[in-house]
Amino acid sequence: MSDELQRVVDSLARRVGRAVAVDDTSFRLLAYSAQVGAIDDMRARVILTREAPPEGLAWLRRFRLGQASGPVRLPPDAELGLLPRVAIPVRHQGLQFGYLWLIDADQSLSDQDLAVATVAAGDAGEVLFRERVIDELRDARVGELVRDLLSPDAEAQQLAADGLIEGGFFASRGGVVAVVVQPLPTAGHEVHEGDRLALSAALHSTVSTLPPRECLSLVRPRHAVLILPQSTLERFPRVPHDLRSAVEDRLGAGDRWRAVVAGVGGATQRFADAGISCQQALVAIRVADVVPTFRPVAAYDALGIYGLLASQPLEQLDALKVLPAIDALLSPDPALLVTAELFLDRAGDSRVVAEQLGLHRASVYNRIRRIEQLTGFDLSDGEQRLVLHLGIKVARLLGRT
Repeated sequence: MSDELQRVVDSLARRVGRAVAVDDTSFRLLAYSAQVGAIDDMRARVILTREAPPEGLAWLRRFRLGQASGPVRLPPDAELGLLPRVAIPVRHQGLQFGYLWLIDADQSLSDQDLAVATVAAGDAGEVLFRERVIDELRDARVGELVRDLLSPDAEAQQLAADGLIEGGFFASRGGVVAVVVQPLPTAGHEVHEGDRLALSAALHSTVSTLPPRECLSLVRPRHAVLILPQSTLERFPRVPHDLRSAVEDRLGAGDRWRAVVAGVGGATQRFADAGISCQQALVAIRVADVVPTFRPVAAYDALGIYGLLASQPLEQLDALKVLPAIDALLSPDPALLVTAELFLDRAGDSRVVAEQLGLHRASVYNRIRRIEQLTGFDLSDGEQRLVLHLGIKVARLLGRT
């Protein structure tokens, strides 16, 4: 928290001769003074952990402090090891920011002391109000820069990269990587405002676990984006998994989603090229959408031929002349397509194909002859094998299988 809030707390502690602390509305510690006078176990625990323990929270909620209009005297509690204390709401411009606390072990705080403390609580509220405004302006500025960084305009990308570094918003240390998480809706459903709030909350919780200035985030209409230095992702390799899980948890159970998938782009050498990594992460999600074996976290660098194919325009892929041959395999028996793909994936090793499909090798040979008859491809010819192999992968990307 800011030096200004700390000065408010220290000044009040000197004037009233006892320990002072300020919490936010969730009773997380924001600032505290030197421990003048008596303190109790609860105060010591809060200073060590930065938040009240569960039993302390339950005790505090009994007093409905959020409805208080002025100082509230709280009694001691021997079972919890609590000394008497005073809570004063910290507000400004009608907004509640937290509470100012004074331990009053001998219950000697006078009305004059409380009046001084109430003024200090108002000062703390003004400090926190200004900081909230500054944070909101900062977040808006960073959001604009990140949107420009991910735009297709090369000049805007470079200006945004320079602005993020010069503004102290991002510590660029070589290559950067984009992580994108996207829920995949079932038919008839779309991502709505509540889902975007879930994406935002999940993104915020993940960002809070990372070092400052080592990540940038953005919520788009259908997905969430996280940009990290490559070195940070290497230190925290679970980030894509954790972000995906956080999104899934916040979206909740139901039949609206087929899956929640994370895509990880390749590392770019220049910070200004972060948009390339973001597009690669989206390609990885597109592949994982139709090829479930890449879920729940799909890395662009691990897509193989799918990465190259998925980067092409859909209309170009859909116009490939090989696709009718794939359709010809599906119509009599879908097992023929499975056999053809496995045969081609395993470089024509019929023994491996037979083992994986649980067939006799003679049955595999019979299927291969049937595949050649239906498609018109000679699978002993390397070039024809390649065309058919690519055709199967394209058909999977287009959802034709």
